[in-house]
Amino acid sequence: MAGARWYGINRALFRVAAVVGVAELGFATVIPLLPLYLRGRLGASATLIGVVVATFAAVETVFKTTWGSLADRIGSRPVIVGGLLLSSTAPVLMTLLRSAWLFVPLRLIDGMGSAALWPAAAAAIADRAEGAGRATAMGTLNMCFLTGLALGPSLGLFVSGSFGSYTPGFYLASALLLGAAGLALLVFRDDGHRGRPASHRPLGERAGGFVQAIRSPVFRAMLFVAFVQMIGVGLLAPILVIYAHDIVRLSDRWIGSLFLVMVLAVALASIPGGRLADRAGRSRAVVWGMALASAGMWLLPLAGRGNLLVLGVAALLLGGSYAVSSPAWLALMSEAAPRGSTGMAMGASETAQGAGLIIGPLLGGFLYDRVGAQAPFVGSAALLTAGTVLALWVLTLRSGTRCSGAS
Repeated sequence: MAGARWYGINRALFRVAAVVGVAELGFATVIPLLPLYLRGRLGASATLIGVVVATFAAVETVFKTTWGSLADRIGSRPVIVGGLLLSSTAPVLMTLLRSAWLFVPLRLIDGMGSAALWPAAAAAIADRAEGAGRATAMGTLNMCFLTGLALGPSLGLFVSGSFGSYTPGFYLASALLLGAAGLALLVFRDDGHRGRPASHRPLGERAGGFVQAIRSPVFRAMLFVAFVQMIGVGLLAPILVIYAHDIVRLSDRWIGSLFLVMVLAVALASIPGGRLADRAGRSRAVVWGMALASAGMWLLPLAGRGNLLVLGVAALLLGGSYAVSSPAWLALMSEAAPRGSTGMAMGASETAQGAGLIIGPLLGGFLYDRVGAQAPFVGSAALLTAGTVLALWVLTLRSGTRCSGAS
């Protein structure tokens, strides 16, 4: 019986993960094309590119908790499908715009649709996974997510390079997002409510449970850690491809290939990373993973043109950190959620991260234009280090609180 139940959870898990993988393939196809298109074809500054990236993050931040709450009430499938259909319109519209500033309102639409995917999918996975294996389940979701993230930029650059235009890459992104929506309709049977009867309670009652969780100092502190970390990550969002192109002098094909190899390696390590977190302790995995990320980011400013050894070590540290810490972090956040409010809690975590991704790109583009090409990397390293120290304190406090409650 336990085996059948575990098999059922795995089958449902992979249905969700497959949709996430295809959807992320579509979203990621646009990642390298957007800054190159804005810079090369429309003459946008790094600061304006940062505004475009931050706009997307801002809308995601506003809508993630809302979408997560809606998924708790009506199920994940309609939320995921609706969001993907909305986002699928954006890449096609990008090919029609002739002013870089018009990308700002367009990214409002794109971000609104994108916000639906992760809270609903992560909540569905959390509801299907046993507590002891939750980080492993989140690692599986991360693997599919990262596979799409790895293949998307390379695919977008390859298609655009083959046709000598960025337009086919944008069309491909729209087609993939539509395909993911269709896949969700066909294979994602929204049976998540079987594992969370609390979701049948009135919305106000479930929201009250979430409010009770958000009042916890530890939960709020965990959200603040996510916020600080994502400011650091977001600093590089508008400038990383430009830096590789203009400073390191890598071709579009090299950028895509390096991104592909690194992210695929992280994807393959995600399930072992989740298992390691389940066995060694999730709090410990989060802190050590963040420490590895900090070390890798401090190395990146030293990796100038031709210094491939330093670049490789930095990439290894950053990739390993994500594979270990991300599944553990998702599991910790899902455990902090009241029963029946998993979507709300995951949405709150994503909202905190999204808030960091609003500030980070704006600051990163400004630093790149006004201070220098190395400045965003130094700022990112400093923030990741601060986030590691905060995480150590917060998760130690969390462990002490749980022990006190048990005694």
